[in-house]
Amino acid sequence: MSAGFHEAAPVTLTTRVDATDLVHTREQLKEAAGLGQSAPSFNDLLVKFTAAALQQHPLLQTQWRDETLFVPTPINIALAVETAAGLLTPVIRDVPALTVHQVAAVSRTLIEDARAGRLLVGHLHGGTFTLTSLGSLGIDHFNPIINLPQSAILGVGRIVREPVFLGDQITPRDILTLSLTFDHRVIDGAPAARFLETLRQIIARPAQFLNSGTCQ
Repeated sequence: MSAGFHEAAPVTLTTRVDATDLVHTREQLKEAAGLGQSAPSFNDLLVKFTAAALQQHPLLQTQWRDETLFVPTPINIALAVETAAGLLTPVIRDVPALTVHQVAAVSRTLIEDARAGRLLVGHLHGGTFTLTSLGSLGIDHFNPIINLPQSAILGVGRIVREPVFLGDQITPRDILTLSLTFDHRVIDGAPAARFLETLRQIIARPAQFLNSGTCQ
């Protein structure tokens, strides 16, 4: 964490996203869950959508390796998990190959193991991008610290119901704030902004991806 602040050149971009359809999609998943089953969380959905955006913008996964830049092929997303021992970042591997329900199952297991002290060293290695959320604690936006050797981390704020102009009409919408911190030694502002815009579009139309056959 200290290296991510002192050795990198961190820059944070923030954007507000219309997450109204995301909220509706989560409610549908909760209604469809069987007895005794839990629906994917907002973070589970965002992990899947972040992986989809990274497929279109692989440079956001660039890492330093032996004094050179390297772009990993797999998309392995680390989750920031608060534990009694401090912050841990267990890794969900090859996210594009998983359905959203599989992502949810893996993330639940990793979070439970992290808080119970059952994680192995291998669970914490190999991440290519990190997602951290403070939305459940009432935080709107923040500047997350890069998890080196990764070059970018996504901070997720809370979802807030706000009045929004749609054309000439004011209507209530659910607004989510995303904060992307990236290492400016590796990534320029424009590619980072394009990644955020792609992710914003995915979140605004989640059903398109959940119904594609790869995100079920």
